[in-house]
Order: sequence, then C-alpha cells, then structure tokens
Amino acid sequence: MAEPKSIPSAPMPLDMEHRDPNNLNEHVRVLFEDAFGEPEGSHSIPGVWGMSYKTYKGVKSCCYIVLSVLCGCPLAFCWALQFACCQCCHIWCVGPSIRLWNMNLSCMKMFWSSCIHCCCDPLYEAYGLCLSFIRVQVKNT
Repeated sequence: MAEPKSIPSAPMPLDMEHRDPNNLNEHVRVLFEDAFGEPEGSHSIPGVWGMSYKTYKGVKSCCYIVLSVLCGCPLAFCWALQFACCQCCHIWCVGPSIRLWNMNLSCMKMFWSSCIHCCCDPLYEAYGLCLSFIRVQVKNT
C-alpha cells in the first residue's frame, strides 16, 4: 500500500506581482484602449484625451480598491466555505458513491453477459453451422 504524501509544513508564498498566473480573469480586463477609440477625423484635443485617460484609470483603480477592501475578505471567506463544502462532498459522498455504482454495475455486467451468451450463443452457432455448408463456385464461361 502506498504511503500517504506528507503535508507541506509551510504554505506556498503568494506571488504579489503576477496575481492571475492561470489567466482566469482575462475576460474582465478592460483597459482604456479597449473601451475608447477615436477614429480618423474625430479627434478631441490632446488635453481632453489625456485627461479622459487619467480619469478613467484613476476612477477605475480607486473604485476597484474600495470594493476589494470592502468585499474581498468576506467574499474570500464565503468562497472558501463553498469550495470546502464541495471538496468534502466529493471526497466523502460522490467518490464513494461512484465506486459503489461501478461495483454494482460490474455485477450487472457479468449477469447480463451470461444471459446474452446463454441465449444468443446457441443461435449464432446454429446459424454458423447452417451457413458453413454454403459453397460458392465461380465458373468462367
């Protein structure tokens, strides 16, 4: 029997620079250039365009910081509970249920296979015996 893997003594350090290494939230990344673009012939003065950029970036950053400070920890707590319950359910309910289901299906497979062989094998052997007497000859004329 295999020895259980040891539990790491220290948690993995957080990467404070790259916070989405698996690109889970690439779909919500909206830069200024993703939302706004002035086509040729419709340019505002450079000051308006620059201030619009700074306003967009500042408001978006401040709003996200405030929302993450207010909601980040409580939501992380709620999601941790949700994932813990899901893991517990899979480990203690779903996994054993699937194992039990497969065990019972294995018995049913053997029973059904025996029934099919008992009923169908004699028929197939009889058909094979009847058809084995057929001889085909090709004559060239």
